[in-house]
Amino acid sequence: MRYSHTETERLILRPLEIADAEHIFNTWTSDPRVTKYLTYTTHKCAEVTRQWLESVAADADNENVFEAGFQLKETGKLIGSGGAYYRSEYDRWSIGYNFAYDYWHKGYATEAARAVVDFLKAKGIKRFIAWHAVENIYSGRVMEKIGMKFDRKGTYTGCDGQVFNANFYIMDLD
Repeated sequence: MRYSHTETERLILRPLEIADAEHIFNTWTSDPRVTKYLTYTTHKCAEVTRQWLESVAADADNENVFEAGFQLKETGKLIGSGGAYYRSEYDRWSIGYNFAYDYWHKGYATEAARAVVDFLKAKGIKRFIAWHAVENIYSGRVMEKIGMKFDRKGTYTGCDGQVFNANFYIMDLD
């Protein structure tokens, strides 16, 4: 989904660029603390991050994909990424986010997730889903803080085949 940027109090949500690859790799995609519960595996080199960014760029015109970099307004530093994808199996948009470890527990994930929902709501999208590994309680708190409600327990599978027990949350906006 094409956009230029959207802003929150402390963040700018902007399109990711292939030129961001080295920084993203060094800041979060290579950090196993960040990737522990994500569907993608820890990147072993910046080339893997660059290939992922190429796939993001290829989806820029896809109306079923919204992917953003989360940049600090104060410093201009890119500290995370995320967005939402339409998931036909749920008839909902799934929300996801990840941040560099040094930026955890500072409210950025809640701020970014809320901005993603607000951006998509302005486009008429009203049905959302998200999930987190049961052990990743902080991600569940983000979902609750943005107004999502616990729906059910289930599982999800990472790219490496690892299966995680998960809590699923939904949100339907009026």
